[in-house]
Amino acid sequence: MLESAVHALLSDDRVRSQLDIVRLAVVVLLAKAPAGSTKIRVRYRDLAGWLGCSVSYVGHTVLPALEAAKIVTRKPHRGPDGRPQYVELDLVPLREAREAGKPGPLASLTQKNLATLLHLCEAVTCPGWSPRDLPSTPPGFMVDRQGFRASTDRLAMVLLVLNVRSTGQVRLVAGRVAEGFGRVDATVARLLGYKVADAVPVVDRLVSLGHAEFEDEARNRLRVPAVAEARARLRRRGKPVPEQAVTGPAAEDPASCPNCSADRVDGESVEESLNGDWWTQDAFDDLIAEQEESAFGDQNPAFSGSPQVSAGSVEDIAAEDGAGLHPSHPPVADHSENCADRESCFSGSAVSGCGQRREGACAREDQVDHPGSGDVEAGSAQSPLRGEKPRSQPAVHRRLAGTVFRGPVSVPEDLHQALMPVSWLWSGLGRASTSAWLAQKVREELVRLAGIVGPQSASSALAGRLQRRLDRQGIHPVKDLVGWLLRTGLPQAQGCWSKTCDDGTRMDTGGACQSCECLIGDRRGLRQAAAAAVAARYPRATPEELRPLCEQELRKRFEEQAAYDVGRREHAAKERELRDIAVAERRAELAQEKAARAAAPCRTCGKPDASGMCPMCAAGEKAQKLVAQAVDVVLALKADYGDAQAFGELEAKVERDSWKVVQDVGAEAADVPELRAWAEADRAHQLLEQRRSQALRALRSSPEADAEAYRVQEMAQIGPWSTEEEKVIVEGRIAETRERVAQALLKEYLGDLSWFREQARPRPVVRPWAERLAELRDDPSGSRRAELVGAG
Repeated sequence: MLESAVHALLSDDRVRSQLDIVRLAVVVLLAKAPAGSTKIRVRYRDLAGWLGCSVSYVGHTVLPALEAAKIVTRKPHRGPDGRPQYVELDLVPLREAREAGKPGPLASLTQKNLATLLHLCEAVTCPGWSPRDLPSTPPGFMVDRQGFRASTDRLAMVLLVLNVRSTGQVRLVAGRVAEGFGRVDATVARLLGYKVADAVPVVDRLVSLGHAEFEDEARNRLRVPAVAEARARLRRRGKPVPEQAVTGPAAEDPASCPNCSADRVDGESVEESLNGDWWTQDAFDDLIAEQEESAFGDQNPAFSGSPQVSAGSVEDIAAEDGAGLHPSHPPVADHSENCADRESCFSGSAVSGCGQRREGACAREDQVDHPGSGDVEAGSAQSPLRGEKPRSQPAVHRRLAGTVFRGPVSVPEDLHQALMPVSWLWSGLGRASTSAWLAQKVREELVRLAGIVGPQSASSALAGRLQRRLDRQGIHPVKDLVGWLLRTGLPQAQGCWSKTCDDGTRMDTGGACQSCECLIGDRRGLRQAAAAAVAARYPRATPEELRPLCEQELRKRFEEQAAYDVGRREHAAKERELRDIAVAERRAELAQEKAARAAAPCRTCGKPDASGMCPMCAAGEKAQKLVAQAVDVVLALKADYGDAQAFGELEAKVERDSWKVVQDVGAEAADVPELRAWAEADRAHQLLEQRRSQALRALRSSPEADAEAYRVQEMAQIGPWSTEEEKVIVEGRIAETRERVAQALLKEYLGDLSWFREQARPRPVVRPWAERLAELRDDPSGSRRAELVGAG
């Protein structure tokens, strides 16, 4: 819990980019923060001792940086004489986390957690003090590290102690390490947010000061001696007691308890503890023991084959794994008189006269494990109970095998983004098998979301859903992550018909669902209309009298609206049925028309079932159009529009030569009419493209093209000073200009040819109106009237 809270605070955008001394100050302020408030009273001199710098540096650099980054708000307090007594700092990230109501690491810190973090920081970087008439606080083992880079070393040591095991060995990062560096360097770099090369001097300084030590020459194992010494003192303080002491007369005396009497000297406790309301702040040694309630709660010893884990013997691992049979209570607790039959408070004791323990606890708690012990006899008083197997393997290996499957588990690599809102709860699953099974359920939901919003947005959509569900929890924590995910977190809650709707939010865009807003608006409008109608109907009624009337009116209007919706849906279904019938009829008509067009004969040759044009005739018609266009290209460049006779002769000659080229398809296609028609169409297309290219080539060198190219060259101002690249660019522009002019001239010439043909076309002779009126007068029947009027 403490490690997650500290890293969540340091990963804040306002803290991440600050100096190391500012980041260390934030951690110290978090440790000194009370549980019910975010305001910390501190003196400049006190804070300077924690950070290892001068008082002036705190006042001119640290606090202004904290205030400028909006990490704290500062309010100085002065005494009656006007001199400053202390400064009150409000830790903004902690306040925001508590006010947001989200069950994050910062918001979940209790008074005991904060007291534990404070005592841990005291053991590392505290300056130490001896108040009058109060217990003294010894300085931390990093107190001598002051001056340049002292804050970096102190911050690194605090983070290492948070990341250390109870045996003093640091939990190192996994993965590939850059060549030339050790895994210890990568771990410190990850904790400080440094590059690996920048973390090497920090590690070397800590080792040279004696606060850390390598366990190998490859810098792949690191040990913090202070934590190991605290663990050793704890083990010396709680020596094991012979077996007869548990059942003998000494069991009735709390002073003989190994976990109680080891701290007593003539009835007085050796270790002092700071007590408050509902919590107890123990010594630094006790922090190592209370792993579930301290910073080491997620570091239960477990065997692993990794080279970065302790190389201790199997006996040491077995001795440190799990809690003993003794209950957890304060070291100075007195003997309670509320036990069963007032005999003993030890585990398993119930009533007097039972010998050792009852049979329900005998099989688990009363047997002494020996490596060579055989199986017990079935049916005896010590027979296995509660489904236990006979004890045939040594206790050391049996306990070692149990630790493989228990302990903190991490979020799978492929689910980091999707499970980011609940990643801090994932380690509480405790079993790797549970983690794998639950991860498979999450992957199945991701596959379903990928079909709705796409594979790229599936993880972010699920993360947003989990965050919304956590926000909905409010102050109520998630106690069972498995049940919460299966029942609340993973299922999609559609508020409307849209598949992308989830809790009234569109998963594809992240915005509000318009359909849900429309439904909510309709319901609100219905309630407001019902309330207004009742208020108008009973103007003198009290609110208590209006409430049941409003509910009755709302129920009536809702039923009317539901009946109207049913009728509307039935009407829409009928309209849809009629529309489907009309569409089917129209499709049948189109199919008939298509069949009729397919059965129509060819317009040219009369071939049946040719859709109006058989393939051979279609190819011949296409060839005629292409030949006509090829003839127009030649006439547009060479024709003389002033001499109509010469124009006609030139047109006939060009057309005759063009058909001669087109009809020369070779002997292979001459005998097959269909093949000949398609070959002629292809030759006509080639002839047209050839003549168009020749015409454009000639027009590129025309005077108009030369004039435009000259203008482009003049505008480019090409001279001896121009580079080859500039000349190539200008030449390209000139070629584009000539091509554009040639295309425009060819289009213009073809337009002139079309105009000339329109003018040369013979027009019908228009008879004078006097002759037509005379004919109409001589034709009383009117049979010629329509013809004469149409001709006019």
